Amino acid sequence: MIGIIPKPIKKTSKLYEFSPYIVFGLVAAVVLAYVVLLYLGNKTSRISWDLAEKISQVGTKDERVLEARVLLEKQRIDDFSKLFANHRESSSFFKFLEENSHPKIWFNKLELNLKDSQVILTGETANFETLGQQIAIFQKQQFVKTIEMSELSIGKSGRANFVFSLSLDPQIFKNNE
Repeated sequence: MIGIIPKPIKKTSKLYEFSPYIVFGLVAAVVLAYVVLLYLGNKTSRISWDLAEKISQVGTKDERVLEARVLLEKQRIDDFSKLFANHRESSSFFKFLEENSHPKIWFNKLELNLKDSQVILTGETANFETLGQQIAIFQKQQFVKTIEMSELSIGKSGRANFVFSLSLDPQIFKNNE
């Protein structure tokens, strides 16, 4: 009794029947697109090469040598500009010290460390009151971060001798022109 009743044969879908043709068409389209893009890329390269040749032929040999020298000098100027922009000037500190020194204070030794923005000042003054005024002047300045008094004594002549260090903002050493 098995297999006596014939079963209807399943019909395959039209998409299944045409799928080999669709796949073949897609592969052909991809290959065709690759060939077209390869051709266009080569054509663009040739045009670019021709333009570069035409550009190189413009002007005399002397003009090209002169152009190369001008470009070299321009590069040097640009390099110098970068160096100058980052240059640290100690002269700006001396101007700052001149403008912010008490008239009755004498500095007889100065140690300036540009790398760490540190200054050690050694000096003398008539009395401690003047020294306190000098410290107050420095504390009011925007470029002075900290002031540390390391030595304080009375000298042979009765004058106050001192050593203090200033920690400065590095901006004081930048070229401000």
